[in-house]
Amino acid sequence: MTKPKPPSALLRPLQRGDLADIWHVRYAVRENTLTPGRIGDAEVIERIEATGRGWGVEVDGRIIGFAIACTDSGGPNSGRIWALFVHPDHADQGHGARLHDAMVDHLWAQGLQRLWLNTMPGSRAETFYRLRGWLQSGRSADGEIRFELPRPADFKPPTPSTS
Repeated sequence: MTKPKPPSALLRPLQRGDLADIWHVRYAVRENTLTPGRIGDAEVIERIEATGRGWGVEVDGRIIGFAIACTDSGGPNSGRIWALFVHPDHADQGHGARLHDAMVDHLWAQGLQRLWLNTMPGSRAETFYRLRGWLQSGRSADGEIRFELPRPADFKPPTPSTS
């Protein structure tokens, strides 16, 4: 018996109007959970409009996964993966990889030399980043793993599509 094909998914920039879907995804995840109220709408808007950029995977008109990358922390010539989450109902369909690649390509295109992020040890996220070449560089004060990704010597920004 073949598995049904998932609906087509659109990768697109996040907008303010996506906040309800962003929170729906963020509070649905089972690892790297977030206490409600710890981060608010204003901080997410700042990250997608001022200090970074965000992408969402949209299926049937709803964001089912999102990622946000920032260039405002971590020192000169570095960028940060601030968020990457996929709703558990849509896991293991390649959405996380698409979001990851969009963020990394965007940050490298900014001329950055190093990227970093923190995540919980033993999580699926830890494995996800290790499989994509991220290197553990230490631990944060609260015990999260700090990963870094150096810029590949042969990076070439993606060519914009003409469609």
